[in-house]
Amino acid sequence: MREARTAGRLNDPGVVTVYDVVSEHGATFIVMELVVAPTLADVVGREGPLANDRVAALGLQVLGALESAHAAGIVHRDVKPSNIMVLPGDRVKLADFGIARAMDDPGLTQTGGVMGSPGYMAPELFAGAGPSPASDLWSLGATLFHAAEGRAPFQRTTTAATLHAIMYDQPVFEHCRGPLADAVRGLLTQSTSDRLGASGVRRLLETARTAITDSPTQAVDPAELPTIVFEPVTARVAPPSPTTVDWDPPRKKRRLPLVLTGVAVAVVAALGAIFLLKPDSTTPVAAGSPGGAAGPAPTTSASSGTTTSASPTSSASASSVPPSASVPVLPGASTVIPPSAPASGEPAKPKPTMVPLTRYHHPDGPHFSATKKIGPPAGFTKEGVFGSLVATAEPGTRKFYACKVKNQNDWFTSTDQSGKCEGQEPIGLLGYAYAQPPTWASARAIYRCNAGASHFDSLDAGCEGKTKEFLMGYLVF
Repeated sequence: MREARTAGRLNDPGVVTVYDVVSEHGATFIVMELVVAPTLADVVGREGPLANDRVAALGLQVLGALESAHAAGIVHRDVKPSNIMVLPGDRVKLADFGIARAMDDPGLTQTGGVMGSPGYMAPELFAGAGPSPASDLWSLGATLFHAAEGRAPFQRTTTAATLHAIMYDQPVFEHCRGPLADAVRGLLTQSTSDRLGASGVRRLLETARTAITDSPTQAVDPAELPTIVFEPVTARVAPPSPTTVDWDPPRKKRRLPLVLTGVAVAVVAALGAIFLLKPDSTTPVAAGSPGGAAGPAPTTSASSGTTTSASPTSSASASSVPPSASVPVLPGASTVIPPSAPASGEPAKPKPTMVPLTRYHHPDGPHFSATKKIGPPAGFTKEGVFGSLVATAEPGTRKFYACKVKNQNDWFTSTDQSGKCEGQEPIGLLGYAYAQPPTWASARAIYRCNAGASHFDSLDAGCEGKTKEFLMGYLVF
């Protein structure tokens, strides 16, 4: 009763107003503002992932409601999409103030579930800590993720798996970009001391509300990502020797210009050079790269299902990305997320050192993803190359670990940044994957999949017919 009456004193446009609390004939009634509108969960279910600027605008209103409540000493405890009502004009009302205390009453029971909404509850609550403004902000981050991605950030097939994901996993974005992603990432931090505060969230959401509207970022649709068929490497690409692996492709040598003397000789040479250097219209050139200085982009033939790639034309374009010819693709697949051209006059940034990520397979069923840093266990054979990880940490990258389930022949890859492999056995650091597609190279999303008895990595958004757990990051291709 005290909690509900306290909520009734809140005066914020983003809160469903509680007018009164009445006890009559042994029953308690909460008299509330009548709001006829769909919830945010309904809107996302109907429209799919929302635009980043719209999510930021909605989030600012919910944040304002929470700040008013926290200033009054009230913690909501159950912020989630189904408790946020979206009125015409995207006005927001946060519902269920006044009953949060009753839901925490240890005398209440709920059959077959956990009090509250586990997919949106902060990790410290599962460790026995009491609700706080920080736990409300975590729930706000999970709600913003749901609005931008169309799904809960840690929702798994069972409650136990969901709780495990909240405690150990990192959110992986497919549609969320820029300052909105920074806000969500800062809110979904396991440590309350490192979690982003309300003022920091407000700054990022204000930026996202305007910046993304002015410069929209096209979201990556997982359905449009290529499906990769892994096959044993044929003679078309000679497999490297295990002891003499050369991760850097050969670079073409530049021809030194001839020093010509004499006016007549210079004129003839110039005319000859113009004729010989006439561009060949059949040579693929990377989009947005003048003269192909950034290296030609791989092209895919939908009719043949093969991938071809021209050699780099200068030392600036060479990288350690494996030749695309070593990765067979299905007909109709294509390279995704092409690099954007640098601004005019902007100096080219040095490319980071890359290490190819290769998938291996064991006859008994398990898979293993390996690099030159962490090789596969005995008995595994090579299937194909995914793309490349960054060898050392770069801005915007996350650690990629090789792990093993305790007492089981189940190897998996983890983005648990603590290096504890989500409570399982760490094997080693494979490298670093980009949290968002890099702007300087083509990239492909990599997913963690569940085959029941084992886990595996895949570039297929459908996990090759198995269960997709989440998107782990992006590899350079």
